[in-house]
Amino acid sequence: SDGVRDRRRRRKPAFGSHAEHDVSPGGLDALLGDDPSRREMTMVNFEVALRADGTMSAFELDVLPTVDTVSEYRVPRGIAIEAARRLQDQGVAVHDIGAFTISASASEERFEQLFGTPLEPVELPTDVPIPDDYTATAPRSRVDVPAVDGLDELVDRVYVQHDPILFATERALPPFSLSEEKFRLRVPGDVAQLMQATPVHRRGITGRGVRVAMVDSGFYHHPYFSALGYDYLAVAAPDVIEPGNDTSGHGTGESANLFATAPGINFVGVKMGNPTLAFRTAVELRPRVITCSWGFHVDLPNTSMPNWLKPLYLEVLDAVARGIVVCFSAGNGHHAFPANVEEVLAVGGTVVDDALSYAATEYTSGFESVWFPGRRVPDITGLCGTPPRADYITLPVQVGANLDKDGGWGAFSGTSAASPMVAGVCALLLEADPTLAPQDVRNVLQYTARDVTDGKCFQGHAAGAGPDLATGYGLVDAHRAVEAVL
Repeated sequence: SDGVRDRRRRRKPAFGSHAEHDVSPGGLDALLGDDPSRREMTMVNFEVALRADGTMSAFELDVLPTVDTVSEYRVPRGIAIEAARRLQDQGVAVHDIGAFTISASASEERFEQLFGTPLEPVELPTDVPIPDDYTATAPRSRVDVPAVDGLDELVDRVYVQHDPILFATERALPPFSLSEEKFRLRVPGDVAQLMQATPVHRRGITGRGVRVAMVDSGFYHHPYFSALGYDYLAVAAPDVIEPGNDTSGHGTGESANLFATAPGINFVGVKMGNPTLAFRTAVELRPRVITCSWGFHVDLPNTSMPNWLKPLYLEVLDAVARGIVVCFSAGNGHHAFPANVEEVLAVGGTVVDDALSYAATEYTSGFESVWFPGRRVPDITGLCGTPPRADYITLPVQVGANLDKDGGWGAFSGTSAASPMVAGVCALLLEADPTLAPQDVRNVLQYTARDVTDGKCFQGHAAGAGPDLATGYGLVDAHRAVEAVL
């Protein structure tokens, strides 16, 4: 909390960075004082990187892992279990032992005591949409693993995990009502038609038998889903509870876009706390497709991937290596990770108006990756509205949720809406041809997409004939894509 530390002469670490210098003289007692009433009981999520002879470390090498090499970064199970036991003995809550890292949490106070550095709010970017209530913290200095109980023999580093940015809404704007006279799409019909999924459904291809996982804020079982007979299951990642309680409304609403294009899927929504842990939880459910409508604004000039994001990067690579199609929203003006990962299907946005004209929208991202030279985002697009709100699609939400505008309904989109739409089309393809690999799905979607030649994206890149930074290969066409694999 702001009352904990005197920050008058301290510069906040930039978003996406973790300081690496030593703790200032005087120690934590001098920094924090001894008044417990000045502290809030805030829990800190972090990933634990381990030491293991003969195992490659993604945290020490300049060369990033790839889908082909990711298995070389797995940590021996015995070492991970012993490290988890020692962490628990030090008052750390261990939530899951993954193949690459351990997912854990501790109170802010315990984290700072154990690892010898205070946590401070990071300086958030002002050039892109960030929700007003978004906060993130990072260690002020290098995190040193203590020698107590031999913990330093097994644990290399710990990396605090920030909450991701949900790519659906901008900063707070004046209130609006769904009764306003404005062109908006409705689910499922309008979205299915504009994504050209309706003729595919008429052929009996609905995604039946294909498991799709979505990692998000929660998944309220709205009467809308029951009325349409959707196979709707919500689970919680190990560090959160109540998967059906979605106070944001983001996960619930955006999942309706997934069902609009693939109403027959076996859906599993994973409510997240630590995004790395939630994504790993989704992978362990063995879906054919994972869709995520969130990310981090970090792939910026003169930067490289920070170590705190590498645990999630490893999990994403592992998912693709297992044959899972991984979709991520490209961002709403953000230079987004993990959408920038080469093996991820990065989904941008196209707006279709009431005259059925197609155009790129200035609400969505288009950029060339700094971290992965030659990587261009997005690959393809789904449907998305325009600034300032992109309140383009009427979607079901939990009554009283942040996005609730009218008794359990809200209007929003962003690339948060586009990614699940496209994930649904991926499911249609996998029902039509279950042998398709992730790269096959990408190729089919790109080469059957409808080229978008008007408009520009948030970064100012114009849409034109052929692939471009505004819309990639264009708007996904479910009918053409499925026809191509039958």
